[in-house]
Amino acid sequence: MKNRNLSALALMMFGLTLGASCTGRASAEQRSVGSATVASAVVTLPPPSDAAKAFQLSYDSEAQGKVPAALAALDSLPAPQRNGYVAELRRGWLLYVSGRHAESITSYTHAIAAAPASVEARVGKLAPLLALRRWVDAEATARDVLRRDPGNYTASLRLAFALFNQAKLPESAATYRALVGAYPSDVDARAGLGWAELKQGHSREASGIFSELLEIAPQNALAKDGLRAALAQK
Repeated sequence: MKNRNLSALALMMFGLTLGASCTGRASAEQRSVGSATVASAVVTLPPPSDAAKAFQLSYDSEAQGKVPAALAALDSLPAPQRNGYVAELRRGWLLYVSGRHAESITSYTHAIAAAPASVEARVGKLAPLLALRRWVDAEATARDVLRRDPGNYTASLRLAFALFNQAKLPESAATYRALVGAYPSDVDARAGLGWAELKQGHSREASGIFSELLEIAPQNALAKDGLRAALAQK
């Protein structure tokens, strides 16, 4: 009994010693991390490059609604950044919001050339293509995006719209229907599906789609017009 008590006492002392050792080590590690944090707080970052300054000026100008100045800032970028992927991508966007759609397409095309695997540049290019009613080119570009990124929402929505405007109504409806399945609350997809059905003469189906849409978006103009047209066909 005495030996067992001594053994238990020895184990207890060993445990206390081990705990103290671990605690001491943890404290040392914490002190080390704390010191590193303090040290990093006083490190001075290098000044921004000329390219960084130009990009920031472009962002700031756009935020202030000064799109021409935002474009000018991109033009002031040093080579090779001035004609690099990010600059061309951003130039494409700024030209699009300026209404300069043909130039926007050119910039997006340059961005794709600079980064051939880019999905975002192809998606960006869809907006000016649709604005210029270049439905065939928009369809081809959207399908190119979807080959690279099959679940891309924007490409699917714009593909459905391009198909609709080419009177490829069954394909348009199928694309819109898939979007509604994936995004049941999406107002644009529901409205597009309703119109694609309506243009095929499916007034009953269209009426149901528009009625359901107006339950969640009572002021949606496309749904209101669509429902009136669907009811008139019955």
